[in-house]
Amino acid sequence: MRKIYILVPVLTLSVLAIHADGYKTAGDGTTYSFETLSQIEGSGVSKEGNVYTITQSDTIAPGDAFKMDEGVTVKFADAAELIIQGAADLKVLNGKTILTRDGEAKSCYGLDVQNETAVTEVSNIDFEYVGLRNYSTIGMNISNCHFSKHNGTMSGALFLGVNGAEFLIQECQFDSCQKAAIGGAANFCCNVKIENCTFKHNSQANNNIPQINLTAAPEVIIKDCVIDGDSTRNMAGGIAVANWFGYQGMSTAITGCTIKNNRYGLTTMSSMDVVIADNMIINNKFETNPNNGGSGISLYDPYLTQKAYIRGNHIEGSLWGITVIGCGEVNIGKTEVDPSAPDYNPGGNVFKDNGFDGTLYDLYNNSSNTVYAQGNIWNVATQDEESIENVIFHKNDNSSLGEVIFMPAGDPAAIHNSLADETASPAVYDLQGRRITTGAATPRKGIYIVNGRKTVVR
Repeated sequence: MRKIYILVPVLTLSVLAIHADGYKTAGDGTTYSFETLSQIEGSGVSKEGNVYTITQSDTIAPGDAFKMDEGVTVKFADAAELIIQGAADLKVLNGKTILTRDGEAKSCYGLDVQNETAVTEVSNIDFEYVGLRNYSTIGMNISNCHFSKHNGTMSGALFLGVNGAEFLIQECQFDSCQKAAIGGAANFCCNVKIENCTFKHNSQANNNIPQINLTAAPEVIIKDCVIDGDSTRNMAGGIAVANWFGYQGMSTAITGCTIKNNRYGLTTMSSMDVVIADNMIINNKFETNPNNGGSGISLYDPYLTQKAYIRGNHIEGSLWGITVIGCGEVNIGKTEVDPSAPDYNPGGNVFKDNGFDGTLYDLYNNSSNTVYAQGNIWNVATQDEESIENVIFHKNDNSSLGEVIFMPAGDPAAIHNSLADETASPAVYDLQGRRITTGAATPRKGIYIVNGRKTVVR
């Protein structure tokens, strides 16, 4: 038996950072900006033209407010940070504001928002080398922001917290950050919805941290995103959602995403209900030791409580297509029940070229569970039982493992007709992983990925 081990992503406990004291406002109801701070002696904020420089940690006290300046550049020196304990308005309506480091500063922090008055709105800000951290129980709505080259002073360029905070992250770009693009502490349980965002070449420090590194919550949604890895970083995974503290009622959905060129594609760990549907999961194989990772999808739960529903994904070029390690119930396709049954799953997952050393591994059931995987298209020339058995590892290969029930398989011809199905989800991508908005019209002739399946329009 080939035994699979995993290196779990790094999730740390929350520790409030302590920085050198700087200026703190009076809490008398005043609204501040970098412009007004630059006019206050002792604030450590100076101005030259349209550029502000902050050299210490300043605090906007509870009762006061901060309004982000528009169309300016703000430079942070080493150990510099703006802590906002009062109300925070970080919307930029005219142009973009750039927050960056001052010269070669290595440990500048950026913004630490502790606003307990209302959800903090953040838009049209470029965070370069510095980050955005939340320490409120309310949370943030973040849109049209760019996070790049974050220096690793926090566990993510965008740091989520505290327990109960909720986040909506839309149309943002994260690239070349030293650690995760989005992360949080293992003891922070925050609802988060990430939509239409692009992640590229994050976790540059190569420290076993994925690009998106989340703690499980009642609602974690990652939808219509591109997560593109750096093949030279063999410890940087795509997406990880973990529940190390055994929180109950956790739910994760990862749908319509393109996840490519990472150490592994995505992994869910410990207790939660998981939906993984309509994703392109390609070339997630840059783990140097196959026993330590390289799966397109990895489901890990030694407590046997995780429930996973996996449908309509295209999984290609991984060392392992799907690995199941523990877990309570894994449904990768269940067509033998009535379509109205709650556990019905049409399958529709497509496997291609997953394996290593000359052996194909579309599905590895490294658990004692029976796993249903019907209605899928396997990496074999003929979708019959004898052929498919060669790309699945389960009870027939090791009697201590659970069985995979994989017949009947899917119909490869059906993938050519999905565009004609008026009930199909409009998740249409080109072969570069770019989403195509089709409306009521059919795309012109070519090859597309529709609902995670390769589709030919003739």
